[in-house]
Amino acid sequence: MKIEPFKLERYYTFHEHSAQYSLCNSDCEAMTIGDLLSLEESSKEAFDNMWLGYTETQGSPELRQNISAIYKNIQPENLLVCTGAQEPIFLFCHAILMAGDEVIVQTPCYQSLQSVPESIGCNVLKWNVQHEEGAPSFDIDILKSLITNKTKVIFLNTPHNPTGFHFTKEQQKTIVEIARSHNIIIFCDEVYRELEHNPIFAIPAFADVYENGVSVGVMSKAYGLPGLRIGWLATQRQSITDKVAMLKEYTTICNSGPSEFLAGVALRNRNKILDRNLAIVKANLPLYEAFFKKHDELFSWYKPNAGPIAFVKMKQGRDDMQLAEQALKQNGVLLLPGSIYDYEGYFRIGFGRVKMPEALEQFDVFVTNHMLSLKGQFVLFNKSTT
Repeated sequence: MKIEPFKLERYYTFHEHSAQYSLCNSDCEAMTIGDLLSLEESSKEAFDNMWLGYTETQGSPELRQNISAIYKNIQPENLLVCTGAQEPIFLFCHAILMAGDEVIVQTPCYQSLQSVPESIGCNVLKWNVQHEEGAPSFDIDILKSLITNKTKVIFLNTPHNPTGFHFTKEQQKTIVEIARSHNIIIFCDEVYRELEHNPIFAIPAFADVYENGVSVGVMSKAYGLPGLRIGWLATQRQSITDKVAMLKEYTTICNSGPSEFLAGVALRNRNKILDRNLAIVKANLPLYEAFFKKHDELFSWYKPNAGPIAFVKMKQGRDDMQLAEQALKQNGVLLLPGSIYDYEGYFRIGFGRVKMPEALEQFDVFVTNHMLSLKGQFVLFNKSTT
């Protein structure tokens, strides 16, 4: 298999664990095993006494029951538990797609949604984001124009990484109607679902509202538990689940038993975890609002209504990679350049972590000391020499 290097993961491999401050995390605040077990009486004793044998390939029945509670029309048998969200994306593509198929990908995107189909030999058509008065949007008429008789899958992501865009119920209904009329599968990355900043922004899972819908969830993002490495694929179309499960027997075979146990504890107490993470998001957002008001000559941003991430536009210049390199070098602040998404002149920020205010403070110092706007050009400078 020939596949492009995963630029985002390569970038994080080199910088995520060495940067002093991170301003671009896409997940919410994690917790300790002790804190997680404290949410449920007797869970610690049960965890200490659990058996460390193989688990079921599809995921434990109890965990699948816990996951199904997130959905309306998805039953435990409609679920396949996997390692994170990357494994179900990879396995779905290889189970369902063939060379010559056409797929439509909402872009910018998490790279595997594009690169894995390309590696199979699919023709990938991009449904690109548009920016209207600074707010990201996706024109559904353009989506219609991209569909041909070879279109097999529409790959979506909502709430959207990296822009923070989230479909409305009306937009979702229209997209489902379009896909149904052409018998197209909708594969939706929903890893930020349940982290809407207000319940009015919540929409159903695509797997719930469409018989050919496939939803991917994970413990990593909205719940802030990436160390568990537990994700899942949900669909009412049993043939998809069966095909993906067969391929899983060539990859991880089954999941970590302790991780499945802890994921179950988290999901049975997910409202407590989500309330905590939403409180962090809502405390951090005003800090960004103040920062971007202060530096409005340099940056503009769209304040999202769901999820823990947003995309920031550089008003002066487009060298987002230079900006990220200098912020890391000068003040130890990690940004995620838009070039990672092939989208120059932007960078991604996150606001789901408790230490985000410290990182933002350091970025403010960097901006004040090392950035200057001259004659419409963005430049970096050393304040001590000016």
